Amino acid sequence: MKKRLRDLDKNKPSRSLTKIVIIKVLPVIAFLVAGFLLVPYGSMYFQNNKVANVNTKAEAILFYNANCPHCQKVYPKIFWHNVLNFNNESKQIQTINVQNTNNKHYLADFAIQATPTFMKTTNINQRLVSTNSQQIKQFIQTRGH
Repeated sequence: MKKRLRDLDKNKPSRSLTKIVIIKVLPVIAFLVAGFLLVPYGSMYFQNNKVANVNTKAEAILFYNANCPHCQKVYPKIFWHNVLNFNNESKQIQTINVQNTNNKHYLADFAIQATPTFMKTTNINQRLVSTNSQQIKQFIQTRGH
């Protein structure tokens, strides 16, 4: 009987560690994962709704429609690209939600016919309409002339 009580006592620290992980660590991890997934969508719908002008210092512009499923696929990648290049304006990709009435004029200004459309700021005729990550990466890395 004494042996069993001692064995139970040995298990207490691991049970309390498991309890701490479940109660304290797991919610933090869940919160971070949810934030990683949800923050770009909040930005997609609310951040780019009144763009005053085109940022000519940015690498490119993404014209998108927040309700477009293709745009919803691409936008989070661009969002995190911009976060990672936060201090380097020349590597940024300006995002413009053309669904919003404040930005609809960009459709006519730049003859945007589909979303998502990427456009170089150095050459507005250099464009890409795609959701393919490799094509987008190659387009962004190519210098516009």
